[in-house]
Amino acid sequence: MLTPTSIPGPRLPSSARLPSILAACLLVVASPSAVAQATSAAPTSASDASALADKLANPIANLISVPFQFNYDRGIGSHHDGSVVTLKFQPVIPITVNTEWNYIVRPIVPVEWMRDVNGFSGTGVGPIAIETFFSPNRGDDVIWGAGPYLSLPSASGPEYGSKQWGAGVSAVGMIRPGSWTIGMLGYQSWNVGGSAIGGTANNTYWQPFASYVTKDAWTFTLDTESNYNWDTHRSSNPMNVIVSKLTYIEKLPVSFALGVRYYLSSTPGGPEGWGGRATVSFIFPK
Repeated sequence: MLTPTSIPGPRLPSSARLPSILAACLLVVASPSAVAQATSAAPTSASDASALADKLANPIANLISVPFQFNYDRGIGSHHDGSVVTLKFQPVIPITVNTEWNYIVRPIVPVEWMRDVNGFSGTGVGPIAIETFFSPNRGDDVIWGAGPYLSLPSASGPEYGSKQWGAGVSAVGMIRPGSWTIGMLGYQSWNVGGSAIGGTANNTYWQPFASYVTKDAWTFTLDTESNYNWDTHRSSNPMNVIVSKLTYIEKLPVSFALGVRYYLSSTPGGPEGWGGRATVSFIFPK
């Protein structure tokens, strides 16, 4: 979709510059002070590593994490012979408001490599989303957060998604019995301007999840990432099974994850069947 004529769209980088820009984003998030904190707070035992992995299972934990998530989807297009590899750069940045509240910012920048999707192949940026959550700064077993949501019309072209501005609310809630984290994260977005050539921003997203963390810092996660568009009245429902391990490299905590996904249902021309996911997350405890 095209940006509103009254609002100039963001100038997008070429695909050749994307790796350097993502690296620059990592350097901004991973400031020297954050690296120093991560080094001094590095896991010194299996129990410390497990405790950090347990925090990482909480999507609005009070720690900086910088995940690079790769997804592979197939069966795309009218003939179901296209595929897409998507890199999602999605740092989690907690901001201390006061002794009682945190404000968590989760920007999500998708970069897509498309192959033979209805005859189209190329690389580009999708719509950039910004999820935010005001969350009580307490150590309760019941955790929640809510805040504004924004979707930017940053797609390189209609093949990569909506060119509408979207605004709404994001929310998350979870319980943490023992080694489990069980909850749901989601958002509601409404179109606030732009062209619908690549789809609309009137979406409801919900992600129920359950994670179990072992004493040696392995995490097993089951979730779905469902999206319903109110204009097409269609939904996409991939289910993910992910296994991750938290370790550290030169005293910097890093989580490696690998998993599979299966589309329980999909929009016409959307991904079908099996896909995969791999994630590397750099962690900077506050």
